[in-house]
Amino acid sequence: MEHHNPKITTAEISMLWSTYIGDSMGICILSHFLLTTEDQEIKPIIEFALKSAYDHLHHISELFKLEGIPIPNGFGKQDVNLEAKKLFSDVTYMRYLHHMGRTGLNSYSLAKSISARKDVRNLFKRFYDQTETLYDRNAKLMQEKGVFIRSPYMSYPEKVEYITDKSFLGGLIGHRRPLLAIEIAHCGTNIEVANVGKTMLLGFSQVAQSKKISDYFKEGYDLGKKMMEDFMIKLKEDDDSNPSTWDSTITGSTEAPFSDKLMLFHTNSQSAIGIGDFGLAIATSLRKDLALMYEKYLLKVGAYAEKGAKIMIDHGWFEKPPQTLDREAIRNQNK
Repeated sequence: MEHHNPKITTAEISMLWSTYIGDSMGICILSHFLLTTEDQEIKPIIEFALKSAYDHLHHISELFKLEGIPIPNGFGKQDVNLEAKKLFSDVTYMRYLHHMGRTGLNSYSLAKSISARKDVRNLFKRFYDQTETLYDRNAKLMQEKGVFIRSPYMSYPEKVEYITDKSFLGGLIGHRRPLLAIEIAHCGTNIEVANVGKTMLLGFSQVAQSKKISDYFKEGYDLGKKMMEDFMIKLKEDDDSNPSTWDSTITGSTEAPFSDKLMLFHTNSQSAIGIGDFGLAIATSLRKDLALMYEKYLLKVGAYAEKGAKIMIDHGWFEKPPQTLDREAIRNQNK
């Protein structure tokens, strides 16, 4: 890769670093999925996802070497047990790829939009294109197998209208107007995200080596379950449809396919994704009760993520992200 000036910006370094860490974790997870999948139609999709993750690591490593930036440790062979028995079903594999594909599309589009250097923009476009292909292939297979979770349906509007009554914004008690299409969409998406999270957490709690970490995963499962129930209540109040649950797709295995370190980092990453989803939902939900619900869970998931980060720090597992120089610490060295 040809060297370009100016230097890589802080935003570009941050997104590249996060991508490297995430893909190194993804390689461990996908390697286990590939060896344990029983569905030959899913296998090539997992292989494509795995190949893409390796491609990301290669290109980011080359760029970091060129710029003199340390390559993250991330995750490796020590974090995955390829001899472990199957923990999740093939349907879970597809839904996991669907969820992570959606997250990747959001992340890479944002990364490109905040990147200045042409070579970095091209890199994120490459990652986006690969993720788009993965998402489409996986979505097509899910639809063919009847396991694709669609956003709830609604009756089509019959005419264009304007809001003339401030009560449209609603209150915390009393009668509330029907949900907007965008509000239904966010409730549906957050139910599905909560389902993905709690399924993974229930499986992780089943195989974690540390009781403290197992209890932490169970706490996250309970939080995800309550969160999903609250979102579903909002849809049921309007007689809207809602996504199905799928906790039964966890096997009875107690053999850990992944290290406690990897599962804990994965959980914190999912918490961060959830917090981002809540922020977007708050920004687009006009009913006050919905905004309050999202704010409540934003705080709860934030506190849960902080607890997980402290456990990682206690074990020496929290790899420090890139940061600017601490000028105050440098100034105090001479005193």
